[in-house]
Amino acid sequence: MKLNETIKRRLPFAAAVIISSLAQGPALMAQNNLFQQSCTDSTLQGDYGFAVSGMKPSSMGGPMETMIGTAMTRFDGSGNLTQTDNIHGSISGYPAPDRPGTGTYTVNPDCTGVMTINAPGSPPLTGRIVVVDNGNEVRVAIVNPLTVMVTSNGRRVTPPLLDGGVFLLSVPGK
Repeated sequence: MKLNETIKRRLPFAAAVIISSLAQGPALMAQNNLFQQSCTDSTLQGDYGFAVSGMKPSSMGGPMETMIGTAMTRFDGSGNLTQTDNIHGSISGYPAPDRPGTGTYTVNPDCTGVMTINAPGSPPLTGRIVVVDNGNEVRVAIVNPLTVMVTSNGRRVTPPLLDGGVFLLSVPGK
């Protein structure tokens, strides 16, 4: 059998498989939409563990220092947050273990937003945020004060709460 005849025989079958796959693709995606289409303040809800790193002034008017840390932040789903952080500076050391903080946040429909954090011994911090993975992760870049060059990534560690303290579980594909 010649190569041209083999191609001619198999071409209709291959075309049918490709067309069938293309036709079913949108239907399959519509049934299992894994991506958040729009966000609100309630997209961020529950406890998130953050890894924090960057540079900041070691003290008021002092030299810049490298810093690392962790934070546990609770977003209430209505634009308010509380957190406990542990920050270690290369010059300032570890001055305030388990430092409490409070703040606010706003999430836009495109899943970007802004948050502010107030903590003892620190100026108010303003961060620009991006919410990803259906609200399971939030990424932050501190934009104010200008001398603070810090980024952090937070991952949800508890499911979001519904009214009455009941956990809301999301199971992909269900």
